[in-house]
Amino acid sequence: MIGRALRGAWTWALGSDGSTRPAALLRISLALVLWSRFAGELALYRVRTASELALALVFFAASTLMLVGLWARLATAMMAVTMIVMVYGFGLYGGRLGWIHHHTYLLMWATILCALSPCGRSLGVDRWRALRRAGSGGPPAPGERANLWAMRLCGLQLVALYFASAIDKTDPGFLSGDRLEAILLWTYADTGLTASPGLHTLAIAGAWLVVALEYALGLGLLHPRSRRWLLWPGLAMHAGFYLLVPVSTFSVTVACLYLAVLDPDAVHRALARLVGDRADGASRD
Repeated sequence: MIGRALRGAWTWALGSDGSTRPAALLRISLALVLWSRFAGELALYRVRTASELALALVFFAASTLMLVGLWARLATAMMAVTMIVMVYGFGLYGGRLGWIHHHTYLLMWATILCALSPCGRSLGVDRWRALRRAGSGGPPAPGERANLWAMRLCGLQLVALYFASAIDKTDPGFLSGDRLEAILLWTYADTGLTASPGLHTLAIAGAWLVVALEYALGLGLLHPRSRRWLLWPGLAMHAGFYLLVPVSTFSVTVACLYLAVLDPDAVHRALARLVGDRADGASRD
């Protein structure tokens, strides 16, 4: 039984293939998140040194190519290297403290894993050019199926994040509501929230709800039967985080990573139905 379970885990993680459209959607989504987080700081009128100018030019070139899917894997790899330089070179060693928060580390690793995935086979200029060449009598376009081991790692990154976060919060300081209440008081210091008599009770309820949901997501998000019940509560939790407290791009990056735990062929079929494609989008090429 243990051997069969290990073989199944190995096949799921490294030996299974599927549609490349979720990887392409992740590529597109991450490019938009990168713009949302860094474009304002890297706009050319903001740069002051030659190194910042070089960084800005590479950032916008790589992220634009990544978005439209032109030389997609190379562009995504270039963006991943750029993120490493930004986080470690400019952030950790250069003193840009805003670039070394947990949300930037998550965005960096998501970009690295996306670069390792077959993110250029679908939904981009690369795919359009391949289909055009095939239609003109050239070589057949590459199929929209590939080994998705890098996307599996994205999924494992997501559940590890949830499980580690839940463990971190399983302590009296958080479960008592004190930490959450302190965050709310700091965030809403200039409002009348500090005078609310039910704030502490609300903080306790919120703390227990968050911890319970994070444990559930960490343990069940990879399982198809439990995923269907956890997907929307997880996304709703992150929407609440984004609306209520300053989490920058953390919530939207996590939402993008949900693409890595969905059935890739189901995502392909859903996109095919959306655009009115009668062909089975999940067929094997």
